[in-house]
Amino acid sequence: MRNPIHALDSFFYTSMGVYSFQAQCEMVAEIGYDAITVAAWGGQPLTDLSQLKHVKAKHGLDIAALYLVLHEGRNDDVVRRLVESVEGVKLIELAVQTSVNGVPAILKVIDSLLPIVERRGLRLALYPHRNHITQTTSQVVELCNYYSHPQLGAVFNGYHWYASQEGDLQGRLDAMRPWLMQVTTSGSALSPLGWGGVATMEPPDRGELDNFALLGALARMGYTGRIGVLGWDYGGDVYLKLQRSLHAMHGIQQRLATHPSWANLPLKR
Repeated sequence: MRNPIHALDSFFYTSMGVYSFQAQCEMVAEIGYDAITVAAWGGQPLTDLSQLKHVKAKHGLDIAALYLVLHEGRNDDVVRRLVESVEGVKLIELAVQTSVNGVPAILKVIDSLLPIVERRGLRLALYPHRNHITQTTSQVVELCNYYSHPQLGAVFNGYHWYASQEGDLQGRLDAMRPWLMQVTTSGSALSPLGWGGVATMEPPDRGELDNFALLGALARMGYTGRIGVLGWDYGGDVYLKLQRSLHAMHGIQQRLATHPSWANLPLKR
């Protein structure tokens, strides 16, 4: 069975502006993705989040997740208000970028979010993101183990795993297995020309990151959930990049279904 493939709205942030949410949904649906992840960043979304509850009826798309960034001590209340009020979303992805008061204060914010997600029937997935406090899969797994809460889990991001050079792909995925709620990836090459001067973000069939090996590792651990495709740094014609990315992911999935043993690599990274 193929994992459903969805697009992140970061595809639509270009050097010439940001596409309207209507255009985003129409493109994603027309090309054949089943869902879109919407980012609200530090709490000031460019998309009117009241539209999310209408996306399924209007476009036939699910909202794969709402992506939020916590700056502890600066936007705690904004993040809580969004988790409390957003409709049309079942999964909240949370990256912790900065903190004024340190780890104990971050834990207090998560403590305050858990009763909200319980009451609203949501899931909260911690997002490892390079150059953030929650930077590595190991840090995210440590928090998940600390809470051991059924509605708190984690996202695996192939790009950030690769850019952080954590290594031990199968081991990192196996450690995340009890908590894994969603996966995101892209093509990438280690390069000072890339994001943060570390690694590029590219369509999934470009760069050095082997997404065939990544999807093979996910298949071996029995992951059947969604896989998202990053769009940052693509530039150019957004529609064609979306189209190319979905075609590449479907090709990888088909090849993996036909030749699963090909993906059993002695991975170095």
